[in-house]
Amino acid sequence: MDTHKDIERLSTQAERYRRCFFPTTNAERKATYVRLKHGELVRPHRNVYARSDYWTALDVVEQARHVIRTLAEQFPHRIFAGLSAASMLHLDHGWHLHAGDPVFITTTGSAHLRNAYHKLHRIYMYDPDVREIRSILRDDGTISMRLTDVDAVLDSGLIGMVRITSPARTLVDCALRYSFVDVLPMFDAALRRGLTRLEDVLDICDGLRVDCGPVMRALHYADSASENGGESACRAVILDGGFVKPKLQQVFVDPRNEMVQYRVDFLWQLADGKSVVLEYDGMRKYVDLSMTKGRDIRQVVQDERARESVLRDAGVTTILRTDYEEVKQRHPLYCKLEEAGVLKTGMRLLV
Repeated sequence: MDTHKDIERLSTQAERYRRCFFPTTNAERKATYVRLKHGELVRPHRNVYARSDYWTALDVVEQARHVIRTLAEQFPHRIFAGLSAASMLHLDHGWHLHAGDPVFITTTGSAHLRNAYHKLHRIYMYDPDVREIRSILRDDGTISMRLTDVDAVLDSGLIGMVRITSPARTLVDCALRYSFVDVLPMFDAALRRGLTRLEDVLDICDGLRVDCGPVMRALHYADSASENGGESACRAVILDGGFVKPKLQQVFVDPRNEMVQYRVDFLWQLADGKSVVLEYDGMRKYVDLSMTKGRDIRQVVQDERARESVLRDAGVTTILRTDYEEVKQRHPLYCKLEEAGVLKTGMRLLV
């Protein structure tokens, strides 16, 4: 199909600004509809369009951000909340939460409207604490994202703005909607990046007339030492299984060369003096700056053997490994921990 100059212009500018486009004239609407029917365009949300090849190259979370930025362009005063705010804040979470392409906004009216658009979900808030995520076009043509207060001085080069609930309120809303395994990565990420404090989350809960038990549990176990969402989800599954909370990112030093140090994902120190290490997804964190990248498989194997040798020399008794599939299934991971002697909550542990 021949290109349409207006659609080409709209889509090109939208892609540059990391959002989708929307037609504003009858001619643009007609051209958009024709290209949608022919598969050249996709419509992920009402009156939100993107080129098919561009859209499919984005991951699920970035697709959600594109939709949110577009809706913010259409409705500047709309405040995005819950999972939508978490996505804009780049809080770690599983892609499965985006099934059905939900978009969450705040409302001061009813959260349940008849004949409401099925992808748009409302969360009631009387007077939400609001932040703005501003898209700034730099001189070199790149775009930076900046989290600011609503009354902050406007930035030069501003090309877009998304209003969201505060990080603390976002965590509360997500914890009240999703499982512990789903939200612990969000809490860890928010603390790790200094987006909020535990006290801020507690203040939000104090003002709500709902059971904030799920929020309290996430707060209790949240840990800024967790390095990524995968490790956070793995830890949440471990805690869900009733196992004692592990120590995170503990450093072990080679007794023969103190310059060689290795960090481990999870560590349990048992009452009998044994130490159990669990590594998630085969990710290796070398503290020793002399380690090089781009190693071949043989070198990786050799490095892994050397790493295990150092850990054992440093006092580690058992080294376990797990991955995404085991964490998802849970039972294989639980069996490994039980066989290694990792205790359940309530059993005596030497801390």
